[in-house]
Amino acid sequence: GWGITFLPHTNEFYISDGSHFLSVWDAESLDLKRKIPVKFERKVMVDGELTSESLDVDYINELEFVDFETGGDGTTDRDSGEEGVCSNDDTECNDDTSSPHKQSMRILANVWYQDLIISIHPETGEVERVYDFRDLYPIEQRQKDGADVLNGISLTGAMNGGSEDGVELWITGKLWPNMYRVRLKQHAT
Repeated sequence: GWGITFLPHTNEFYISDGSHFLSVWDAESLDLKRKIPVKFERKVMVDGELTSESLDVDYINELEFVDFETGGDGTTDRDSGEEGVCSNDDTECNDDTSSPHKQSMRILANVWYQDLIISIHPETGEVERVYDFRDLYPIEQRQKDGADVLNGISLTGAMNGGSEDGVELWITGKLWPNMYRVRLKQHAT
């Protein structure tokens, strides 16, 4: 299998299938609502000029919807306990008030057979940050232990109360003997 995450206030599943697309399904009808291409923009030098290059990010795997403001999954407002839909008076929402996603909400995903977790903008599909976990459980040690790839991410449930401490995750992999508790810092928006 690949990955799936749920956003209750929009009643949508975000699903990965190993391609560079996230499919968004209606949770009741399971109808496909849209597909979001996941892209990584990088700067490259071409003929002495710095330019941007857009790359598809294939092998998107495990998914988690997160809110970097609260440290949670973006489903509840930390003050009221109500589902976290943006409103016109919410200063943390996007300038586009039709967006159901707060500015601090992202989809975290691991990339199959890489020791990376990427932070994906839930509407544009842009990879905004790459977290490198090569040193967490080095491949040489995994080979000795008979362990395989990084393949598990899950929120710990610890909320940060709106500070800028980021989100706390459990990270593990196929046949890994341990789970690692890590904190990812919020990236600049």
